[in-house]
Amino acid sequence: MPVPKKKSRKIGAALVAIIAAVLVIFALVGLNFRSVSLLVPVDSVFTDMAGYFQKGISNPLQWVRHVWDSYVNLRNVKQQNNAYREEIARLRQEVIRYREALIENEQLRGLLGIREEVSGRTMVATIVGMDIDSWVSSVTVDKGRMNGVRRDMVVLAPEGVAGRVIKAGLHFSRVMLISDYNSAVGAMIQSSRIRGIVKGNGRGGCTLEYVEKGQDVETGDNVITSGTDGIFPRGLLLGRVSSVKNLGESTLFQTIEVEPAVDLKGLEKVLILLTERPLLEQER
Repeated sequence: MPVPKKKSRKIGAALVAIIAAVLVIFALVGLNFRSVSLLVPVDSVFTDMAGYFQKGISNPLQWVRHVWDSYVNLRNVKQQNNAYREEIARLRQEVIRYREALIENEQLRGLLGIREEVSGRTMVATIVGMDIDSWVSSVTVDKGRMNGVRRDMVVLAPEGVAGRVIKAGLHFSRVMLISDYNSAVGAMIQSSRIRGIVKGNGRGGCTLEYVEKGQDVETGDNVITSGTDGIFPRGLLLGRVSSVKNLGESTLFQTIEVEPAVDLKGLEKVLILLTERPLLEQER
């Protein structure tokens, strides 16, 4: 049977009164007999009560302080990470710029090496457009008639011949590469001096045509300009023989594939010979 509320309140009040009376009695007895030992239980009770109260207050405060410190540390770490990411991105951009500068420096050094072998005026040009499709292989460079560029001027890369100018605007020019189907360059095998014509096959490569059967041509032979076409000076490297075939008795000439010395699809900078017929050092 449940205890009425009023009755439970009376019981609680009575217990509190009894506990208070006991504590007062201990205090009075201790004072009369001047004995500290009798006050020890009372002092301990109050000390423990104060300790529990302080602990109850301090624990939530410590937890709140810990959470706040963790939040502050997390924000600091996040800010540091963002700063590190920005620094890494900046350093990567610098590496890319330095790498591009190094590559460009190497390209210019190669072009300067070609310039030393060729007499006459020359000019470095940058490829700004490329059109390499079936049968057509040409590029656009950032130099034109205002810079002294004219039709049929020879265009070189560090590795050898790239092509010739076929159209010169005021500030830009069109260059037909040697792999273009319409390209034809007087050529010869460097070792045997066998002559022929290097023509573009429209597929990124070339063929050496009009070399009769029985002529000594081997895979790996260097193919150079012969100077007989009235455009290209003698002695410039065109490419290397990649295959030699004899297709039968019905044909008079060998089928000779030539791999261009220049990576025509990877051209970035070229050297334009500003004279109509520049002479190599060996021709002077």
